[in-house]
Amino acid sequence: MEAFTAFKVIGAAAGGLAKHSQGMTDAARQDSEALLAETQALQRDANLRDELTRFLSTTQASRSANGLSATSPNALVLMNEANLVSNNERMIQSSDDRQRAANLRAGAKASRTGARFSLLTGVASAGIPLAEHFM
Repeated sequence: MEAFTAFKVIGAAAGGLAKHSQGMTDAARQDSEALLAETQALQRDANLRDELTRFLSTTQASRSANGLSATSPNALVLMNEANLVSNNERMIQSSDDRQRAANLRAGAKASRTGARFSLLTGVASAGIPLAEHFM
């Protein structure tokens, strides 16, 4: 086999391996980012719940300090409204974070698929110079 043909074969195979490695690295990074997005979703949810609890506690303490009833219709409306707003914000943020994680996981899957095809095309490309040499 001629040296030039050997270099073509090695170059094609190495190119396929390099693209495969890069694709798998990208997939691993995207999987890590998806896990991080899911963790952030849980943390944000917990933080928003804590903020609501603090707000309601502060409101109740303020009303009590001023001699106002904690069970008055106005107090109940305020607490219900705060709950509704907080829950809506929490649900929207959680949905956004989970969608981001799902998008990252889909990207990781596509990267793995691309990596497999890169390896396959690298091997196939390596076969072309061999076939030309033996024809």
